[in-house]
Amino acid sequence: MSESIDERIKRYVLDGGDADLQRLLAISDLTAGRVRDALAHVGIEPGWRALDCGCGPLGALAVMADMVGPAGRAVGVDFSDAAVRRARSVAAMLAIDNVEAHVGDVHDLGADELGGPFDVAYTRCFLMHQPDPARTLERIASLVRPGGWIVAHEPLRSPPPRSSPALEALARAWWLLHDVAEHLGVPHDSVDALPLHARRLGLEVVETSAFSNMMEPALGFGLHASTTAATRDRAVSSGVAGVGEVDALVRELRAAADDGYAWVTTPFYLALTLRVG
Repeated sequence: MSESIDERIKRYVLDGGDADLQRLLAISDLTAGRVRDALAHVGIEPGWRALDCGCGPLGALAVMADMVGPAGRAVGVDFSDAAVRRARSVAAMLAIDNVEAHVGDVHDLGADELGGPFDVAYTRCFLMHQPDPARTLERIASLVRPGGWIVAHEPLRSPPPRSSPALEALARAWWLLHDVAEHLGVPHDSVDALPLHARRLGLEVVETSAFSNMMEPALGFGLHASTTAATRDRAVSSGVAGVGEVDALVRELRAAADDGYAWVTTPFYLALTLRVG
């Protein structure tokens, strides 16, 4: 194809109409370099089958599809029907023919049902939400061929996102998200303990590192505000925070975008590269 998938995403972000879709594609564009580098590091090749666990409305599917080429497949799975329908529509809009997305839970689906076994599986902000991350990691490994790879980019609980100058509301929003997750049964160390879980499962821990991305204030504070707003209902129903407290936090984050800040970061991610025995 004369125009790369990355170029198509950038063009749509600049020229497209659907504001929410533009936001989602902007996130994909922001994280694409990290995904591409991580997959290149494990030797991804044309013809591979790649799995995105918890793909949401796009996830890493566009990058995967580009790297595995027409002979390969980029497969996404997500429990949300709405997210999967959006992933399919985005792939169609971008004319990506080697993508498919399935509604389901990785704990319940076998490799054959998803078109595997896979050469590589990828997670981002997925294991952090699991009540038993070790079990989920074991299940993902069962979908990957012997000698295949798992690449996980999962947000660390600490440190929280940062900005210049520092904005305390960023940390409060980050702790709110984790407090809600813990109330729903997610372990306090869900991400920190992933390398230990992997070794106990017999997976080879090839590399561990951490990273964050800097963003322009308008994008960065807007994304953090949207994430906080999306947490509101569960925060209120669980008693972790009141409506007024959450809404005030969202307003503070959104106001920061126009208040002289230089930059804001994403969460700090644990980057974990595992090989399946």
